[in-house]
Amino acid sequence: MIGSLEGILAQRGGDSVILDVHGVGYLVTVGARTLLELPRVGERARLYTYTYVREDALGLFGFLTADELTFFKLLLSVKGIGPKAGLAILSRAEIGVLKRAILKEDAPLLATVPGIGPKTAARVVLELKGKLKDELFGALGPAIVSGRSVFIYGPPGNGKTSVARAIGDFMNNAGGEIYVPFSFLAENSIITIYDQSVHHSAESDLNDEYSR
Repeated sequence: MIGSLEGILAQRGGDSVILDVHGVGYLVTVGARTLLELPRVGERARLYTYTYVREDALGLFGFLTADELTFFKLLLSVKGIGPKAGLAILSRAEIGVLKRAILKEDAPLLATVPGIGPKTAARVVLELKGKLKDELFGALGPAIVSGRSVFIYGPPGNGKTSVARAIGDFMNNAGGEIYVPFSFLAENSIITIYDQSVHHSAESDLNDEYSR
């Protein structure tokens, strides 16, 4: 199995590229967002790849980051989502936006993806919400311990409320301040978990709080 490819971008297509790796040209199917962010023909590029094998098909699908590849594999675990549909979903918005949409049960956003109807969008939310929560809490690790209040600082519109409520629902013990190491929130957002309810005077568009 091919995990990644790095070489010269030899050719661009409507939904694919050819990557020349030491004289061997690999045809890699990519999403619209990935295609836009790749360099020009003749420049070096690297793609994380997923090898799709079926009795009547063999193909490579490419992604700019390992996180996108992991999320793509997660999408493939949903009944009715194949590689083409998975790429279409990833092309709809940034991965953080998609994850927050699933956590917030925003199936209508996913239903706007071409080829993804309301029923399939609802199934994606149903099957992946729990898995994304597991990813969220796994990243936070031992910081989620006997707390009563969650305070998140970060840019506006980055899903602070959804994440705060999700963490608040699962808190058990006292914790501390950490930098969020995953893509549910914008870079450099901060989560603070308190052992009691607290009040903050910072601007409301920069923070969010959930207390149980």
